[in-house]
Amino acid sequence: MSIDYGYLVQIACTATLLFVIFSAALSQNPIFINGLLVVVVAGAMIVYILTLQIAVTELPVYFFEIVFEPSMNRYCLLSFWIMCVLASIAFGIVISLQGHSSTVHRKFFHLTVSLIYLSGIFLDPKFTHLCGWLWVCIFVCFEVLRFHSVPPWGDHLNNFFLVFKDGQDNSVLLTPIFLLIGVFLPLFLSPIEETHQPHLYHLAGVASVGIGDAFAAVIGYNYGSMKWPGRDKTIEGTIAMAVSVFVTLFLSRSYCEPPIASTAWLLISAAILSAIEAFVKNVDNLLLPVVGYFLL
Repeated sequence: MSIDYGYLVQIACTATLLFVIFSAALSQNPIFINGLLVVVVAGAMIVYILTLQIAVTELPVYFFEIVFEPSMNRYCLLSFWIMCVLASIAFGIVISLQGHSSTVHRKFFHLTVSLIYLSGIFLDPKFTHLCGWLWVCIFVCFEVLRFHSVPPWGDHLNNFFLVFKDGQDNSVLLTPIFLLIGVFLPLFLSPIEETHQPHLYHLAGVASVGIGDAFAAVIGYNYGSMKWPGRDKTIEGTIAMAVSVFVTLFLSRSYCEPPIASTAWLLISAAILSAIEAFVKNVDNLLLPVVGYFLL
């Protein structure tokens, strides 16, 4: 059976968009959003079945073959991803029980998302591309359920996602969604063929958003004393980000497809990305990977 991830991504994204739009119309009666979710998911599956021209009974087997491809790389990758997800869930539960989160707490998820992405693009880039889109769709659906306080999920999701909330969020919690998009964006823009290694620009998101931003926040929060004029960001945090971005790219470039950027250009790129993180608010998680993508 030929497996086409492209159709699955398109249908999942379209279904998610429809869920967001129609859930807004049902915001006065959030309980009905549960039914909407069921209808949207069922409709997406029907469209996918018709697109593939397979029987309904074949769909579970088809999905099983997508996920559990018989290869050691896939089994190792899935095992590692499950450990990362379980660690994230456990950490989120612990923090939600505490009732508050700090900058350091929030950056734990940068670590797990970065590990998932890096392992994926080097071991199974095509499957990682699919999973990246699906994770974004799932988190958008979670946010819809949380935002509209849809019973019985709303309160639980609100408590769990407390750990993600930072000063840039208001009633809509976009931080976890922007984190996923930021890390995976270069892969979304340029999918990697199965027989190829990633290019250095595929690491733009994970280096700047996943690793660099985390180092900037942790170092700036714990050790920062000198702030940029008129900004909340510290000079120490910016330096930490520049160093971490450079080190990440420098250590990774020997594993990437040519052409490879020079050491001097990596330093310049790290400095530019760090400056953007220091002086741009709200959209830095989306802007950083785009700028890094074109720089590298």
